[in-house]
Amino acid sequence: MKISGKGYHPLLWASTVCLFFCHIAIGQVPTCTQLTFPAPGEMDVSVFTDLEWDASPTATGYVILAGTSLGGRDIIDNLNVGNVTAYGLDNNLPPFQDIYVAIIPYNDQGLNGSCATVSFTTRQVDPPLCTEIINPTDGDVLVSVTANITWIREFTASGYRMTVYERDPNGILIWDEVDVGNGTNAKPPDFKPRTQYFVTIIPYNEGGAAMGCQPISFTTGDGPPLPDCTQLTVPTNGSNTVATDTGLEWGAVNGVDGYTLSVGTTPRGTDIVNALDVGNTTSFTFSEELPLGTTVYVLIVPYVGNLEAETCSIDSFTTTGPDPETVNELIPRFFTPNNDGFNDTWSVSSSQDISIQNISVFNRFGKLIKQLAPDQGWDGTFNGRNLPSDSYWYSVKLTNGPSLKGYFALKR
Repeated sequence: MKISGKGYHPLLWASTVCLFFCHIAIGQVPTCTQLTFPAPGEMDVSVFTDLEWDASPTATGYVILAGTSLGGRDIIDNLNVGNVTAYGLDNNLPPFQDIYVAIIPYNDQGLNGSCATVSFTTRQVDPPLCTEIINPTDGDVLVSVTANITWIREFTASGYRMTVYERDPNGILIWDEVDVGNGTNAKPPDFKPRTQYFVTIIPYNEGGAAMGCQPISFTTGDGPPLPDCTQLTVPTNGSNTVATDTGLEWGAVNGVDGYTLSVGTTPRGTDIVNALDVGNTTSFTFSEELPLGTTVYVLIVPYVGNLEAETCSIDSFTTTGPDPETVNELIPRFFTPNNDGFNDTWSVSSSQDISIQNISVFNRFGKLIKQLAPDQGWDGTFNGRNLPSDSYWYSVKLTNGPSLKGYFALKR
């Protein structure tokens, strides 16, 4: 065990850490402790080591100093670790080096400045050598898109990192020195079909990483077959006068994991359903009724894992009722209740295609302002008072379709 030598007094060292404990009562400060791991004087200590020590019976905490020379603090500088008996180092210790450690207990009476400094020596560690990837081998073709990468064990390595590039040694980076553990194979993300890849395995240990490791390259073959597409069965493709509360049904595809559903009012539109994974089912119920008089486009894409069917056709059908332009013409967008004889009231009338049951008017906060019958006008008042210029919302309940909702402007 190495302790303080001639010309160095441990009490002088301890006085430098008396940042918060500025008086020492003789006989009442805690007794010194003993470093137990690594053992004092131990050789060939791992650079990844932590520190452990015996508890001092009356201590309420400990201060640690550690350095590469007697009295040095270049590793740990006056660190108050509290009332614990172990400390995990933030960084690796330098290899093949004497490490000097002082553990100074304290309590409410102060620091024990007489505790000895001990030392241990870390081992010399050289970085590992590069290894060889044996599956796939360099230059292989028709490699599976789900291939594992396998290599020869480097016995001085404690782990491996993998780098994967697509198409070029400095092309699209797929994995950037990903730590794949201490085995001899790893599974990167699935590769693309008919694509060249460059893979590098870099062994490492406590001495560092292998230098100059070179990639291998290989080319993948065709991927597994893609799932078949399906066909919308309810409503049938191209059908008209479809009820707005309809659901969807389609044919089952054998062997798939599920389906992705997109529904919109334009081809490939997603304004109704946005690429929703509906699982392995063959039907879907909308949470709201479909818009009146509108062509609805449906795209159903079967999938297996991360493989999706390609070039699936888009089916469509048209809902019953007037088209949106007819609705817009039916409901006034504004009115001006100023008694000039023009647009003095706001009203909605039934038409040949739309049969109205009742109309409700709300303010922007959702408060009901007025309930109207078909053709009944509203003059912009509430409880006899003129309401201000603003936007107001309507709900028009139909007898032959879903409610129509929107807003209009009151202008004074």
